[in-house]
Amino acid sequence: MKHLLIAAILTLGAASTAQGADLIRKAAPAPVSNWSGWYAGLNVGGGWGKTDVGYAPNDALMAFTFSAPNFFPISANGDRNRSSGALGGIQVGYNYQFASRLVAGFEADFQGAGIDGSGTTSYLAGQVSTTASQSIDYFGTVRARLGYLASDRLLIYATGGFAYAHLNNVASTSTVPNSGFAGGLLGPNGVPYTFACGSINAAPDLCFSGASNGITPGWTVGGGLEYALGQKWSVKGEYLFAHFKETVNAVAITSVPGTTPASYSANFTTNLNIVRIGLNYKFGG
Repeated sequence: MKHLLIAAILTLGAASTAQGADLIRKAAPAPVSNWSGWYAGLNVGGGWGKTDVGYAPNDALMAFTFSAPNFFPISANGDRNRSSGALGGIQVGYNYQFASRLVAGFEADFQGAGIDGSGTTSYLAGQVSTTASQSIDYFGTVRARLGYLASDRLLIYATGGFAYAHLNNVASTSTVPNSGFAGGLLGPNGVPYTFACGSINAAPDLCFSGASNGITPGWTVGGGLEYALGQKWSVKGEYLFAHFKETVNAVAITSVPGTTPASYSANFTTNLNIVRIGLNYKFGG
């Protein structure tokens, strides 16, 4: 009887172990069969960067003032603006899995953004200052992607391609009230370039001002991780670096009637860092 009881206990234990293993196998997620196909999704994140603004003369008067820093100085090296803000948008793309572990494809995205910043540089003990500001309303990219499957669910990828951004750039030069700065110089064919600053006002006098508002092309590179939650859904984390260049002409506000206003170029070079997380849905099988 004792031997029969021991045999029964062993049999029940073996059956329970088999059933438990079967339950574990059933509970384990099914492997992702293939990453190939179209997908679309949403993302949210933030951006930060810096914009270097370099100055260059457009005419004889500004060439003179750039070379005479005690007269009306504008640093050729310019200002450095720090910017930051939130972003969010949509993406759509296509993946093709090959060689069992490699995935290639492309992705396009469009982002709404609120990224802005400004910088001011003062000269002559604060009597003269230059200011440059920039804001990014929206931007987008069209990129190639190439990735390696560390597992059937985890894709590690690099990406790069074309970028564009709607940039609002402003450049200006001003003086404190009663500074008395003024200037004028004959240009080609005897036509004078003129500007005047320093009239008696309660606020700083705006001497030069210029702005641009439009879509600027650029380029972007980066990388990320994407993890498949199942056959249809995946989540990703991504970093992108984007680069843009644009020029603003700052023209003299006050000039003698009948003369050509003096002007200079403010060259904006923007380096933007983007970090975002996203959710994708894969179409098809």
